[in-house]
Amino acid sequence: MKKVCIVCEANPAKNPRPRRLIEVLKGKYRLTAIGLEATEIDGVEVLSYPYAKKRNAKEEQELENNVAKKDYMKLVRISNRLVIEKYLQEREFDIIFCHDLLLLPFVVENKKEAKIIFDAREYYPKHLGDERWKRLFAGFNDYLCQTYLKQVDYMYSVSEGIAKEYEKNYGVKCDVITSAAKYYAPPPHLFVTNPSNLSIMEWLQKKEELKK
Repeated sequence: MKKVCIVCEANPAKNPRPRRLIEVLKGKYRLTAIGLEATEIDGVEVLSYPYAKKRNAKEEQELENNVAKKDYMKLVRISNRLVIEKYLQEREFDIIFCHDLLLLPFVVENKKEAKIIFDAREYYPKHLGDERWKRLFAGFNDYLCQTYLKQVDYMYSVSEGIAKEYEKNYGVKCDVITSAAKYYAPPPHLFVTNPSNLSIMEWLQKKEELKK
């Protein structure tokens, strides 16, 4: 049975998109879910990591300094997330689903032979509109998109508008799985040129519900 990992910055037992994905895949694949304060899911190996501690004044200043220097990996590799790297290094997967842009560096750098599927449910460079967020995180998210999106094997979003923004600004192909749509069938040519990718095809070709 193929081994599939779902990685998210949320509790996969409760967050709608990873939870729904797990429901679709359970019983067909050996599943591992890595998530934030993750709770038990029947029939799934669940691996948890803790919430980050609230930044104090010194750490807020360090954040400002790292953003000013564009030392963006220090924003990714914070202490609570480092266990994700350990979890991935200790295991082998055929497919890894990543549900959060922040976690793509861990997935890309520790994928081994796995194929990566990215759920780009939001347009991350414009995720929030307040001035503090724009100043601290818009450039950071743009950096992550520029650096990591072309390293995933397949990505999808929730709307044509978001998908087109990714295609226009980052030169990547982004398909659409809307929250309202019952069924999704990808283009038949996807991944068929490489037999090692057939495990992805087995999932993608199934007309399964991917509702929130």
